[in-house]
Amino acid sequence: MTALRHVLTILFCLVAPVAMAEELDSAVGKALFDRKWVQAPASTNAADGLGPLFNAVSCASCHKNGNGARFSAIDGVLGAAGFVVRLGDAKGAPDPVLGRQLQEHAIPGLTPEARISPYLEPAGDGLTRMLAKVTFNERASSPGIEQEIRVAPSLLGRGMIARVAQSEIVKLADPDDRDGDGISGRARIIQTKEGSKIGRFGLKATAASLTDQTADAAMLDMGLSSPLRPYPYGDCPEAETACRANATGRSPDFDGEEISKAMVEMVADYVATFQPKKVKADPEGESLLRETGCVSCHVPALKATTGETLPVFTDLLLHDMGNGLAGAFPDGFAAANEWRTAPLIDLDAQKGKRRFLHDGRAATLDEAIRWHGGEAVKAKERYLGLSAEAKARLIDYLGTL
Repeated sequence: MTALRHVLTILFCLVAPVAMAEELDSAVGKALFDRKWVQAPASTNAADGLGPLFNAVSCASCHKNGNGARFSAIDGVLGAAGFVVRLGDAKGAPDPVLGRQLQEHAIPGLTPEARISPYLEPAGDGLTRMLAKVTFNERASSPGIEQEIRVAPSLLGRGMIARVAQSEIVKLADPDDRDGDGISGRARIIQTKEGSKIGRFGLKATAASLTDQTADAAMLDMGLSSPLRPYPYGDCPEAETACRANATGRSPDFDGEEISKAMVEMVADYVATFQPKKVKADPEGESLLRETGCVSCHVPALKATTGETLPVFTDLLLHDMGNGLAGAFPDGFAAANEWRTAPLIDLDAQKGKRRFLHDGRAATLDEAIRWHGGEAVKAKERYLGLSAEAKARLIDYLGTL
């Protein structure tokens, strides 16, 4: 795959401008994003390496057309694509036997770790809490391990987030709440080979770049190793001996791994092309967003290093969202109740196929707001104090973003 891509790029560059070579990269990135990976070894070297345990066979499985998790309900039974259960102890360390995430699928000859059935439970005040019935197969989780539900977010607008200048994020951070407004966002600093960078991708801001986030998802969700995540058995710890006894798809053609660094970068570049829809100016909706104080964290626009204004509706900082929205464990930097401000991008409910918040508990944007606590409690109270007409107007505006 990589060799073919290099040959095609050389041929294109001999007879075409740079723009056409970039189009080729985008086409390859799309093909890799949509590709259904298969078990190794396979006759097609460029498509094997799946698993041995996995949750998805392609990026598009969870992010169809770049969108987030998709929900459905048949006879009262909730179904979801892009729904996972993470595992961690009181410090956020993974399960020593089952790893960071429960895997619902396996290659032939292996048994999936568990079967996961999401369901909703009333949480009072018309709200619901997302839960999951987990049926373990061969081994249950280890003592002291908690479960945390995550749903796949939309990928639209991630290219804009990648272009936000680091200085923009740093200047908004106020970890000690020096201005006394009750909001104390923290920037996550990540050490990379290129030096310190700001985490901006992932629900806990765990990745500094789309490339790093892509490599982690490929490894964790599909079991694909790359030079950025050189784990050919995916999320299988050493204790899962049956998993680690299988063949891998490592190949010298792909930097000695199952997918090369170039392949990861092309997928990331393709993800960066997912553009949010253009939003018409709405002075009334924008005013309501400011009046409630939501813009304190959901900052409407940040600057790129070029000075370009990017309508991301986030400060990309970690905030305490209260115990009601807390996850099950910390991650070594972010506390269980800290989440990176979600960008207000691609908020269309898609006729009920879309749900909101990190675990999909909210069926509507109104429910999502009413779950806010911690640093967001004042903004929530201002929202609740609006007239019914003003609430509906604000929700309508958010639905256009």
